[in-house]
Amino acid sequence: MTLIEVTTVVLMIGVLLAIGLPSFIGAKARAHDRSAQSSLRIAITNAKAIYADTDSYAKVTLASLKAAETGVVFTSGSSTKPSVVSMQTGTAGIVFAARSATGTCYVIGDAANAAGTVFGSLGTASCDASTVPAMPTSVPTALRISSGGGWAQAW
Repeated sequence: MTLIEVTTVVLMIGVLLAIGLPSFIGAKARAHDRSAQSSLRIAITNAKAIYADTDSYAKVTLASLKAAETGVVFTSGSSTKPSVVSMQTGTAGIVFAARSATGTCYVIGDAANAAGTVFGSLGTASCDASTVPAMPTSVPTALRISSGGGWAQAW
């Protein structure tokens, strides 16, 4: 093998890496985000099950959620990672927040009104469910969350 052939092979490998590496990094970031969103979906599903039994989100407590789901850590403080979900509850509804490994804080909420389940993102701000903006009183007009924040019908 000559030096030109070796150089050509190394150059081709470099080009392939330059093409493939950004795709891999993007896929990894999306996977981290989906992990936090999955924890939130688990949390809201368990909260809705408790709501169905008691007809009130006020009965959804950290203890009742911990008993229903052992794979997620529930806290009244801030979320620091995807498996730690911050919770804020009241008679009007419930809100959960979880921080992705990318640093983005995702939120999900369900109101005991016409808005139903709503989704949002706090960006890289504090990931504490008690700091989430007020729940909407009707179905959000946005179909998906945007960088500007606010509630939407889906992530």
